[in-house]
Amino acid sequence: MSSASSRYAPDGAPDYSHRFHAGNVGDVWKHCALVEVLRRTAEAGGGVRYVETHAGEGRYALGPTGEWTEGIGRLWSARDLVDGAVARYLALCRRLAPGAERPTSYPGSPVLARAVLGDGIALALWERDAAACEQLRRNVAAARITCDDGLAALATVTDATIVLVDPPWTQKADWIAVPDAMVAAARALPGACLVLWYPVKSLTRPNAMLARFEAEGVQGTIAELITTSLKHQRHRLNGSGVLLVRPPAGTLEALAAAAPVVGRVCATRQGAWSFRMHAW
Repeated sequence: MSSASSRYAPDGAPDYSHRFHAGNVGDVWKHCALVEVLRRTAEAGGGVRYVETHAGEGRYALGPTGEWTEGIGRLWSARDLVDGAVARYLALCRRLAPGAERPTSYPGSPVLARAVLGDGIALALWERDAAACEQLRRNVAAARITCDDGLAALATVTDATIVLVDPPWTQKADWIAVPDAMVAAARALPGACLVLWYPVKSLTRPNAMLARFEAEGVQGTIAELITTSLKHQRHRLNGSGVLLVRPPAGTLEALAAAAPVVGRVCATRQGAWSFRMHAW
């Protein structure tokens, strides 16, 4: 796990690959949402089929410094959290990522999914990077792991209950290709909950992406948390959002209640955070 504060793709766009940014505030927000979707879907019964397009390594070592200090590191020592999405997520992280004063590792989405859903649920995981695939196989048991382009493979998925799309956003073209794939999946999998994580450094590209969904008639909701004001340009994230299509009952309310907790604790300037929830 690299402790570098930022990585960039060849075209200069930030690289949000899992291994570089594990445990940062974007992960905290994404995984608060994912854990709620997972547990509420499982509690509803009827069986769960989990699909993830950009699974990463599954678990990441955390160095003494890094972006995690603005995310899971801020929450780690919090002991006064009332019961809710943040408390449930944090309890799961403490169980899966040992550490006393600070976490020494961070569980990725596949490890969280396995922990919430249990060993009896099959996970279908894609990861394009060969080295990450090998680590994923070591970190996640009883999963169908495919080393290939998960976004392209999404078009071949015919049976899913929960789909997580969490790309690295390394190319400007991702802001077209990713929503196109999500729109197609929403139509092909009418019974599935789709979750898309996206970074926020300005609202231009997120707003254009949301307009694409609305124009295509795919109903959804965004829950977007900003912990560094967009007025402040920086290498790290200003914030991130999750776009949810057909989330299980109670998920949106749980995230609305979670936003002030994460915002207050993880804001890089005291009290300077914002939250946007928008449905169409």
